[in-house]
Amino acid sequence: MSDPGSRQPWDEPEWQARVREFAASLGVGAEHRPLIVRALIHRSLADVAPAGDNERLEFLGDSVLALLVNHYLYETFPEHTEGQLTRLKALYVSEPSLAEAAAALGLGALLAMAPSDDAAGGRSRPSTLSDAFESVLGALYLARGLEAAREFVAHRLIARVDPTEVRDHKSRLQELFQEGRKLTPVYETVVESGPAHDRLFRSEVRADGALLGQGTGKSKKLAEQAAAADALSRLEQGQETPASGAEQ
Repeated sequence: MSDPGSRQPWDEPEWQARVREFAASLGVGAEHRPLIVRALIHRSLADVAPAGDNERLEFLGDSVLALLVNHYLYETFPEHTEGQLTRLKALYVSEPSLAEAAAALGLGALLAMAPSDDAAGGRSRPSTLSDAFESVLGALYLARGLEAAREFVAHRLIARVDPTEVRDHKSRLQELFQEGRKLTPVYETVVESGPAHDRLFRSEVRADGALLGQGTGKSKKLAEQAAAADALSRLEQGQETPASGAEQ
């Protein structure tokens, strides 16, 4: 055991009680509660967590999520083409959608993370929240099986998303270029500034060498979405080679 000066969240009775309550709300009993504990341990504590952090569960949860959302869309929208289903899927599994679902579950407050990440706003960071949602889903799948995971996704995610809201600018841009020009937009994303825990990313999107749009964000995904949104905005304004002036 660590000394009192280096106590971690999993050493604290209050955190343990909150995790027990959360696990019970998911129908997970004591036998599988360690899975929920692991799902709530941020990678910033990977070096000290007895059972490791939540990244492996996130990896599993990502695949389970894709399967369940794909099945839901296939059954719910029988007239949709593959392209339409792909665009809808991107909306449901997007970082903003997952982050909102995670926030509604209270995952930000439940996460165990290093003090430095906590102080930097890690509990409300969209990428951290979306990862936590996937890790909890992975843990629930292992603990209770696919049907419990399906119910969780249906009530905690799908019910919260408006399928008429267009958020996934990348999918929309790709659809437009593949259907109209037989081209696939390509993204170049780099770290623009900031320390490791609070970086700002800059992204450029191009097609056939032409610069279409630019954007920045707190993660690579958000920067690329911002670049795609910029490209779509320029296309709507009738610019044939969006953002071309930025290279001059």
